Amino acid sequence: MPLICYVTEQDMNAPLDAERLLRLLGVSGKLSGFYYAVYMLEQVKQKPDHVLLITKRLYKQTAQYFGTTTDCVERNLRTLVQACWRQPDHGLLDRIAGSPLLQPPTNTQFIDMLSAYLRKYAL
Repeated sequence: MPLICYVTEQDMNAPLDAERLLRLLGVSGKLSGFYYAVYMLEQVKQKPDHVLLITKRLYKQTAQYFGTTTDCVERNLRTLVQACWRQPDHGLLDRIAGSPLLQPPTNTQFIDMLSAYLRKYAL
């Protein structure tokens, strides 16, 4: 089964940011959690200590920013992680994690490893 990628040829050479990275992982902006994840990744990229209090601080901050609830943020992020995991090719996700993943990452693991990858490779 071919990899579904939501990045156009024109975007392939664009600078790496949270939105582009999620699209490279095969998830699209159609998912409610997509823009929550983009926001959270940018927050943790700028302030890595935010990942330590993801459920107490970052979910709340994200919910306030988007005018929703923390439960909604957590659930939609979990749905996004599962959508990413359902992609047939986990090659990029494994490279980001640093080793092959045997099960889907938790929300915190997902945000942590993607934000670390962005800090290292984003311009």
